[in-house]
Amino acid sequence: MATFRKAHHPLYYDLAGIVGPQYASDQDHVLETYSRDTSLLPPNKQGVVVRPGSTDEVQDIVRLANATKIPIVPSGGRASFFGTPKGMHGRGIVVDMTRMNKMIKIDETNLSATAEAGMNTAELTTKLWDVGWDVHTAFQPWYSDTLGGQIAGFAGAGAGYELPSAGHNAVHIPGLKVVLGNGDVVQTGAGRGFNINAKGIYDPYPGFANLGGMFMGSSGTFGIITEATYRMYRFSPIRKAQSYYFKDFDHAWECACDMSTIEPLPYYFIVIIPPTDFTRSMGQESHMIITIAKGNTEKEVDAKVEIIEECYAKHKAWLAEGPQPEDWKAASVEGRRHREMGEFATPGYWSFFEYYTGREQIPDCHYTMAPWIYEQLEKRGVEYRSNEGCVATGSTCWIITTIIFIKGDDPHARQVVGEVFAEGAELAASNGWTPDCHQGWGTRCMAKYWPKEHYQFVKTLKGALDPNNIMNPGIWDL
Repeated sequence: MATFRKAHHPLYYDLAGIVGPQYASDQDHVLETYSRDTSLLPPNKQGVVVRPGSTDEVQDIVRLANATKIPIVPSGGRASFFGTPKGMHGRGIVVDMTRMNKMIKIDETNLSATAEAGMNTAELTTKLWDVGWDVHTAFQPWYSDTLGGQIAGFAGAGAGYELPSAGHNAVHIPGLKVVLGNGDVVQTGAGRGFNINAKGIYDPYPGFANLGGMFMGSSGTFGIITEATYRMYRFSPIRKAQSYYFKDFDHAWECACDMSTIEPLPYYFIVIIPPTDFTRSMGQESHMIITIAKGNTEKEVDAKVEIIEECYAKHKAWLAEGPQPEDWKAASVEGRRHREMGEFATPGYWSFFEYYTGREQIPDCHYTMAPWIYEQLEKRGVEYRSNEGCVATGSTCWIITTIIFIKGDDPHARQVVGEVFAEGAELAASNGWTPDCHQGWGTRCMAKYWPKEHYQFVKTLKGALDPNNIMNPGIWDL
């Protein structure tokens, strides 16, 4: 009896020759696995998957893609909530970077750590913790995000746990090694990236533009990041959290704005948590702010706590006490809720609706997006639970987040949440708020809201660095 075997992808043997046959596959079950991220958005199934083990192999793959005009979709931990890249259905080349996961150097002299971009953020961070250093990588997901995936696919190159005070990871990444869309390799950053005689990689500013910034949050449209260098910091051992209640969002927001103008900032972390069905079930009925102060001595931290509590008193907040606030505080200090994803997801399958905006528009975004999301889900017959947050990303920008929990075995709910997610990205962008863009729906809708000069500039860069448009095509509709 004859058995049917699907014909191989046209580049299968060439790609297998580059990475080794054990690291190339065009089998349907493999392609299906790589067609989705963790979201409820539609899959995008490509044609072949390769797992390179070096920058040289990535370069050979990109050169082959250029010669054949078959596009590439870079892949990291696939932990995005925003949908997979478009690529080319049935033909695109998924370049899975997770084999490239080595620590290259912990450079205590130059206060930097360099690793291959397929390493996940948990491994990089714990390796540095083991030798007494800290680094700004992932707020979440802790175990699945790769360095390259977070840097290229996330706004501002990712959000570290100290995002409210330290800003996005972009300002803590002095250098990147990137295979460009045309097959060339570039090392960004001052030091070795700017002067071939220098030792190490350091801040990219002396004498030239910061080229690394163009690859951060670029969704892999200009090239594939193969190595990343992070600044290292000493870990501050003493951390104390405070939680206070407010009668409504407006009063909480006024206090948060006031506290965020204190210089230097007394906190390293701040979040507003509105009451929802989820928090009420655990005893939180009012709007709550959690702040965390850190330092190297009890005296230093206590001085910061005093400043924070004076601000709370000024805005007539009252102390949030009891099991629920204490659990929130402990989880915030440890990052437990976000790093141990299973615990966070115990209410059900969950999805992020997350939007960036400046301080002036935060109240409008808060009062618009969450009610709209709830209205759409209820109108379409979806049972859900929710949680909300408002987190600073430095002093000038904040994130409004709505988390929706549903029953994962409800196909109607899964479909509706995906639809509402895509519609919400459009609604937010039309109001001047930026969807938390990875490589999926939020990114794809943004280009039509760019000023025409900005669109043309990005298009010019894309044409120069990726003349055959083989690197993640369809992002920003370029």
